[in-house]
Amino acid sequence: MRVILDTNIFIAAYFNRKSASARIIDLCLKNKHELIFSPRLRKEVGLILKNVKAEREFQERIRSLFMNASQVRPTQKVFMVEEDPEDNKFLECALEGKADYLITSDRHLLELGEFAVTKICKPTQFLKL
Repeated sequence: MRVILDTNIFIAAYFNRKSASARIIDLCLKNKHELIFSPRLRKEVGLILKNVKAEREFQERIRSLFMNASQVRPTQKVFMVEEDPEDNKFLECALEGKADYLITSDRHLLELGEFAVTKICKPTQFLKL
């Protein structure tokens, strides 16, 4: 399955190594799912992990994750989330990468339920699939 991970998944995984978010990252690292990302998403993850002062070991795992992931460069702008326009970057990435799932804890994205061919769900819901 092709998945997009919201930045909040990385934060949850860092603060709780046994969380659903951490398990999803582990599955991607083991190539059970294909992570799709854009340069903009990768940059945001890097900044957030730096801001929370994530340990070097965790940052290295995430770097490795991105090294084995599929990068896309969105060509279409999306304006689906008016309340928080920054969330649209995840939808743009999902559209370009033809992602099966966008995994997030963000209320604005979850309220959509799906976008194009991409289902939007919480980490715990994804693991139940």
